[in-house]
Amino acid sequence: MTPVPAASVSAVNPTDETRAGGGGPRRLGVVVVNYGSSDLLRRNLAGAAALGDDVRVVVVDNRSTSEERSAVTELAAQRGWELVASPGNPGFGAATNAGIARARELGCVTFCCLNPDAVVSPEVLAELRRASLADPEALVAPRLVDSSGRTVFAGSTVGLRDGRTGSPTGTARSRGPVEEWLTGACLVISAVMVDRTGGYAEDYFLYWEDVDLSHRVQVAGGHLVVRHDLLAVHDEGGTQGERQGRAKSDLYYRYNCRNRLLFAARNLGRGDLVRWVVRTPVTSWEILLRGGRRQLLRSPRPLLAAARGSLSGLVIALLALVRPGGWTDASRSVLVAHPGAELYGSDRVLLESVEALLGAGPVTVALPGEGPLAVELRARGARVRIVAMPVLRKAALRPRGAVRLLGDALRGLLPAARLIRSAGRGGVYVSTVTVPSWVVLARLLRRRVVCHVHEAERAAPLLARRVLAVGPWLADAVVVNSRFSLGVLGEVAPGVEDRSTVVYNGIRGPVAVVPPRDELDGPVRLLFVGRLNPRKGPQVAVAALRELTDRGVDARLALLGSVFPGYEEFEAELHATVAAAGLDDRVDFLGFHADVWPVVAGADVVLIPSVLDEPFGNTAVEAVLGARPVVVSDTSGLREAAAGYGSAQAVDPQRPALWADAVERVVAQWPSFREQALEDAGAARRRHDPAAYQEVVATLVRGATGAGRAAVPPVGSTA
Repeated sequence: MTPVPAASVSAVNPTDETRAGGGGPRRLGVVVVNYGSSDLLRRNLAGAAALGDDVRVVVVDNRSTSEERSAVTELAAQRGWELVASPGNPGFGAATNAGIARARELGCVTFCCLNPDAVVSPEVLAELRRASLADPEALVAPRLVDSSGRTVFAGSTVGLRDGRTGSPTGTARSRGPVEEWLTGACLVISAVMVDRTGGYAEDYFLYWEDVDLSHRVQVAGGHLVVRHDLLAVHDEGGTQGERQGRAKSDLYYRYNCRNRLLFAARNLGRGDLVRWVVRTPVTSWEILLRGGRRQLLRSPRPLLAAARGSLSGLVIALLALVRPGGWTDASRSVLVAHPGAELYGSDRVLLESVEALLGAGPVTVALPGEGPLAVELRARGARVRIVAMPVLRKAALRPRGAVRLLGDALRGLLPAARLIRSAGRGGVYVSTVTVPSWVVLARLLRRRVVCHVHEAERAAPLLARRVLAVGPWLADAVVVNSRFSLGVLGEVAPGVEDRSTVVYNGIRGPVAVVPPRDELDGPVRLLFVGRLNPRKGPQVAVAALRELTDRGVDARLALLGSVFPGYEEFEAELHATVAAAGLDDRVDFLGFHADVWPVVAGADVVLIPSVLDEPFGNTAVEAVLGARPVVVSDTSGLREAAAGYGSAQAVDPQRPALWADAVERVVAQWPSFREQALEDAGAARRRHDPAAYQEVVATLVRGATGAGRAAVPPVGSTA
């Protein structure tokens, strides 16, 4: 094998664990998948010395026999291991993911995936833990030796042109580029990389999952590290049962031949995939000969197993070549439907949802048109399809709007049905209640569908509210962005609450918080963030500015946001109001900015003066994340969004004088508000952690398999 490049494989100097985030010790979960190997567990894992207070052992038993299940259950109870008892045998990848999930519940933040036939000392385990905590983007493995001391793994390669894997101690025979990979026999991965990659792919069943994971870690910006100074013992093949000589199990031949091509179908381009297909007879024969020629004289079973696996892999590869989007579309692809392509509140939340879903398979997003959201989605690896779709807006109440709505429904019907069939095999995720047609079509086509509710239209006519509730009412599961929204939904769709989970939006704050200025020298800088339409209340912000100037307060106002198509007349009226009040030199119309943080950093106080009910209040949370005092309307979901923050005030949106009072309080008590805003920013980061949000959404859309309330707590709860 060619030496593994130093950039990819290197020693890591252990550092203080606080670099990984957090002040105290952070637990390591040792995850072991068992299938008929209780004797190995008893000899290797149970026979080892105590692994330390910061280690939790999780054994996942893929059911083989009742006797084996009883033996593993008894052994786990004796040793204090956590047992995850699988009702069947879902394969190595699925079992490992289940073990990691349980370890996370036990407080573990990094995980050692360990084979039953491998032995690792407490000292080596402690060093691997420290290395992972110091460098969470690394996939870390020790050097593996057998019982005689011979090195059996020190880094491996896979040829990207032919699919040959390099021997741990020899020279890779692949021609062309190679990529490193680490064996799953003893492998440490952090929660960071589990979230970023989705963990092990579950469609391999056995073998090549570690090659695939290594590839996806590197694609996701991580890197591979072999700690040559740390040793673990691995007598290869211990889980394959009794064998004669060099011979390996039939499962070894079958799944190595199959999964080589599955890896190519999942991860490589068409040209490389074709080359792997062409090389299949030669490479499958090489895999078979790893067990020697004599085995073929004793039985044809190894040859038949290799042939069976090769044919199965060829089917996967050929499907990937003829099906747009590749092999994985058939089983894991999720279709997302969203009613716009801008980058406001629900649009930004959608980006977090799509990132969550991309961790486990391909995602296709249907949008009604191009826009900045489409650009961001493509940059994250999602496919974007532009489809005419009926979006329920107020404009549809007018004759021209109703005609357009009907036209979009007719034009988009067949394209939507095709997308649901081809790209929604793993589920359909409908963002917002304004596109209920996607939920109806998905149910008719027998796809699992999750509806994400971002709306709370309590002031709308009853008939309109019932129409908007069609999507959640028909969906298999419902995600709701606030308790207020859930209450409004329950008023017109009784029973939906039982299938709903409240998940506060995951909102990314600025990379670095810019503290508020020490003193308010010069004018007080007010900032309005939101669409320029009557319900968002920019007119209230202008009225509050006028009240302040009338009181002799030196203040300026920036309006950050653009007008939604159809509201241009309101924007013109707003300009006229500013001019009539003599505030032209104090009001700045900034338009839309994709990156709001530089604008927030330049403000002193943020105003969110919505005059109608808001389901939540992303802009209020953004103000808190940016460490700026915020004044919000004392209504609906805005109360919920601002609850618990000392630098936030809630006032009546119909009384501009009260908004001016709130701003004057901030000015009069600036040092106190400044300090409190900095403290609130940390609390908001925890409450709206995107990783926590993504985990729940991924579970609801990809992980759940039926209706019913998800077994997860509301994310972001202040309780």
